[in-house]
Amino acid sequence: MRRLLQRAETYRASGQLADAIANYEACTAIVPDHVPALLGLAELHLEAGAHNPAREAALRALSGHMDSPRTVLRLMETLNVLSESTLMVQIAAQLPPPLWDSAQSLAQMAYQLSLIGAHDLAREFARAGVARDPNHPPSLYVHATLDVFFGDIESAAEHAERCIAILPGDPGSHWLLSRLRQPDAGRRIDRIRRELARAPDAEATAYLAYALHNELHDQRDYAAAWDALVLGCRAKRSTLDYSIEAAGRLFDALMTWSEEDLAVRDGWEEGPFDPVFVIGLHRSGTTLAERILGGHSLIRAGGETYDLRAQLRRASGRHFQGELDPAVVEARSGFDYRAIGEGYITGMRWRGAGKPLVTDKLPSNYYNVGFIARALPRARFIHLRRDPVDVGLSSLRTLFSHACPYSYDQLEFVAHYRRYQALMQHWRDLLGDRILDVDYDDLVQNPEATSAAMARFCGVAYEPGMLAIEARKDAVSTASSVMMRDGIRRDRGRIWQAYERQLSPMIEAVAAG
Repeated sequence: MRRLLQRAETYRASGQLADAIANYEACTAIVPDHVPALLGLAELHLEAGAHNPAREAALRALSGHMDSPRTVLRLMETLNVLSESTLMVQIAAQLPPPLWDSAQSLAQMAYQLSLIGAHDLAREFARAGVARDPNHPPSLYVHATLDVFFGDIESAAEHAERCIAILPGDPGSHWLLSRLRQPDAGRRIDRIRRELARAPDAEATAYLAYALHNELHDQRDYAAAWDALVLGCRAKRSTLDYSIEAAGRLFDALMTWSEEDLAVRDGWEEGPFDPVFVIGLHRSGTTLAERILGGHSLIRAGGETYDLRAQLRRASGRHFQGELDPAVVEARSGFDYRAIGEGYITGMRWRGAGKPLVTDKLPSNYYNVGFIARALPRARFIHLRRDPVDVGLSSLRTLFSHACPYSYDQLEFVAHYRRYQALMQHWRDLLGDRILDVDYDDLVQNPEATSAAMARFCGVAYEPGMLAIEARKDAVSTASSVMMRDGIRRDRGRIWQAYERQLSPMIEAVAAG
């Protein structure tokens, strides 16, 4: 066995994937539930884009012997890539923090759980990591991140500062602190500039430049803030494989969805809850809309999930990257839509807490409206719309992890915006009243009337408590996490006027239509 595993790892390191797979399979022929071999198989199948063999290997690994925390973490990472969040929550519940061996393992568990939206569990692991080693930077950072999600801003600042005291150049901690609107900005600005001058790579430059932009913007030094933003955007854009042409091929494929595609009633309609998809461009107000909906006694806020994408990967067999793949759209006629719908509902059940309505607030599900509408005939769509320059600047000012690769260049944003607008009109033409358009300005200027309209669309009566978003203690894990603690703010429109000259390429391109 040991020799077979060593051979598999050697072949894998040299790029001989077929030979590596053969040796891993030889291991599992001897010991069918050998976890390291099964996880090796899963990882290689994922590299090859083969979703279902990867999933099968990972699920087989669940019944094997977990010989170390490292093996469990490797399993958790693989399950996360496969969007098997229910299994991850179950594993975390079975292996609570006292059973783990180190602050490092606890921090990694907290991180994996936070990625799937299991924030209460993640916070338990993060707190345990800091308790195990108060000077462990990854534990301090993930603790600070979860503090932000739960609105504990002072604790977040304390843990991020402790992390910087140990690792002065930690880009993530500088960026996190820059979002917290703490006093003594001058000291932080000087500190960020020192670290930016010696940033080791583009990723660190992006984090530090965005941190500098945030601090300078809050000080209303808009000229210097813009220079920092340009530096951050360029650094982040240099790390991304994105082209307008490739993105256009996906939009072209989606525009081939037809009335005939959606006339077939072959989806999942048995409940136990009905999903409400909150969609729109990132930074268009989707978080605010979900926070309001989640304040209703019959609606559970499910957060941003990739559960629908996981079902499309399973239906197509393709482990595609990004939101969607044109080949998946082209293969849609052969999918089992009932299985897609049932799989989605099953995967979301732990998020629903027994409520009859559950939101899914992944903004980019606007790509998937056709698949959702057919697989889940009882699903509703609430679509947020916002002034294009407002949402464009807000996107430029947001450092995303993987989403929105179009958002770091003004003209790339406008090109994406135009295709997104056309796609949403296509969905409206096909689905009519299954989509409710909500204008962000209406939501913040007339929140009671707009929220009542959203409630009616969901089939429930308006409740005044829906608007008390600042009073809630549950987690908000999006880029709007800090602002949500302020309540419904009416001052977020036309911020772009501070950068009107610098934004002229975007403004002119939007005006040109």
